[in-house]
Amino acid sequence: MSEAQKPYEISDHKPVLRGVEGSQITFPPWYGELGWEVMTWAPFCRRQAQGHERVIVTSFDGMGPLYADFATEFRSNGERARSLTYPKHYRVKGLHYRYGRPEKAGTYFDLLIHARGVARKTGINYRYWPQLTDLIVRKGWSVAWIGGPKDTWQPGCGFDLRHLELQQLMDIVAASRLVIGVSSGIMHLAAACGTDLVVWGDRRTYFGESLETRYRSTWNPHQVQVGWIDADDWQPQPQRVMEEIEQSLTRPTSPTGPTKTKG
Repeated sequence: MSEAQKPYEISDHKPVLRGVEGSQITFPPWYGELGWEVMTWAPFCRRQAQGHERVIVTSFDGMGPLYADFATEFRSNGERARSLTYPKHYRVKGLHYRYGRPEKAGTYFDLLIHARGVARKTGINYRYWPQLTDLIVRKGWSVAWIGGPKDTWQPGCGFDLRHLELQQLMDIVAASRLVIGVSSGIMHLAAACGTDLVVWGDRRTYFGESLETRYRSTWNPHQVQVGWIDADDWQPQPQRVMEEIEQSLTRPTSPTGPTKTKG
């Protein structure tokens, strides 16, 4: 039996039986975090769906575009909170897809900022956005802020695009040169769109690897350029972040095209 034919999948971080009836395959609801969904669950479903005429996927409201390239039906499980229990099977074999349609973006940005504002993890919310944006404004780059309404926007520095639906967001990200911010699901989504990153987090290991390894290798299917900053307190100095931004914006562009890799 091939890997693609095995009668299991991973739902809510645990192996469970999947529903297969003839040419139809039905995947159980996903409740995990966005980064894991983008880099493990969607690729896994995509690979398992090969050869099936009808593919039914259930996830959070608005996540349909993550599965639109292979699912024939998307069902919403609502807007419930994402689980904080991380999957143990993040190395399952998957088929990655390059998200975003740059030609549909309608605009272009040098720099996209995801200023994460998470209430449950306030310690990792970056405190130096005002100082960093002062440095960014002096460079004259085109800038926009992405994410959800709870994330930060610094008035006077770029456009507020935090309201975008997922497909619009992916199109804008795919058309832009660089995305910056603290480690988050949005940063993993940017990598899945093939856009270069400047990202920071701590040095601790997670499931046998550091966050740096995950960004540079494990969850980098399109080989984007990653400007990684070690920050044990999640608060690198603004000038340190600016150094990485300037280096990233002068590097050669990342390779393009859809990629098939192990998830």
